Amino acid sequence: MPNYAHFDDLDDFETFYREEIAPALRDDPDADVDPDRETPTYAWLKRNFSGFVERLRRDYDLSPGEFYDAVGLPPNGDDDGETDWGIDHGPTVRALEDYLEELERDRGRAETTVGPRRSRLRTYVTTYREANDTDDLLTPLLDETAKPDEIARVRDTFRVLDEELGTLASKKKYVSAVRNWYTFLEEMGRGLYNPAANLLNRFGWDEDPRYDHPAIDRDDLAALLEAADADERFLLLALAGWGLRPVEACELHVDQLVLDPGDGDVPHVAFAAGERKNARRTRNTVEILVGVDAVRDRIDALGEADEWTGYLLPGQSYGRPMTTETARRWFRDLGERADVRIAGGSPLPKMGRRTWYRLYRRQRPSIRAGTAAVASAQGSRDASVSERNYLDERTRRQARADAMRELVRTELADIFDRYL
Repeated sequence: MPNYAHFDDLDDFETFYREEIAPALRDDPDADVDPDRETPTYAWLKRNFSGFVERLRRDYDLSPGEFYDAVGLPPNGDDDGETDWGIDHGPTVRALEDYLEELERDRGRAETTVGPRRSRLRTYVTTYREANDTDDLLTPLLDETAKPDEIARVRDTFRVLDEELGTLASKKKYVSAVRNWYTFLEEMGRGLYNPAANLLNRFGWDEDPRYDHPAIDRDDLAALLEAADADERFLLLALAGWGLRPVEACELHVDQLVLDPGDGDVPHVAFAAGERKNARRTRNTVEILVGVDAVRDRIDALGEADEWTGYLLPGQSYGRPMTTETARRWFRDLGERADVRIAGGSPLPKMGRRTWYRLYRRQRPSIRAGTAAVASAQGSRDASVSERNYLDERTRRQARADAMRELVRTELADIFDRYL
């Protein structure tokens, strides 16, 4: 029995998949899956390697489909993409690909958003095929008289997924992906109705999920900083002090830093359009309210190396940034040295961002109040519309910084100032 707890990173999971899971899948006469071109169904993987599935979810917050995308495992389909989706109905496959292409090309969604969406839709259509014995998800949508039966087929598909998906949050993500795809089909004239429109209510999944993302409290943050080296401290600063996502912190480049903005603006990290997850819904700048001098010092220190290419957290080769797997390993090792355990396990990089995000949520009413005042002055009844359409990024950045500054100083600055 493998001890998944001893796996250090996703590379270990990938190796185990290729050396153990793929051969088992190939040898299973009932699976009817070619592991060189396809991945197993969720039900097969859960039945045969339940510990593998659970560990992926608990340690990395990944579904099997998201894991396959992250490490580049099969399916590796033909040029027409049909094998990728695990179904043989060409029009349905084209409808899926058209939707994802619109997300990426026209709506500006980042690959970190499109990839998981693809995985969830693939799981849905293969489960639909297994539950309803058909690969054709389109034809019933063009016949109003077929609506009751098609709603029942979609319901039956999610009954299977209900047993396979672990958390309410995961189920809501799958419903969202499927419902949005059907909405796309309606808007493009490929469907007359959305059979997934009321799934959340039908299954009782319309309550708010409880996301299991514990934060690093002040005492643990201080202990981690005290035990950390300079590189680890900078990673903690980018995550907990600024609220960057782990991949954003790992790939942070000096060209993204605006440390002397001038004109009363706030030092910040600037992202190119589409560079952040949820590209059009997420702001393109992140305020630097703590550690500005530490950043300057780090740039000076790294700049002494001739091979430095500008990454603030360079990998073993200075030409590339460190990976998120390395960041997880750093956090695990740092937690051991500092004798810090969070929620019964080693600290994780995403917990750093969660530390900052909890502060942000406390100040969100103040930020909204300021935006509402601007909206009122402009004659708008919807503050969100005013913020999105009438306030430039610099003004929004200043509003967030004004609301957050004192709280960040109270909660974080004294801790970071002690060690940076």
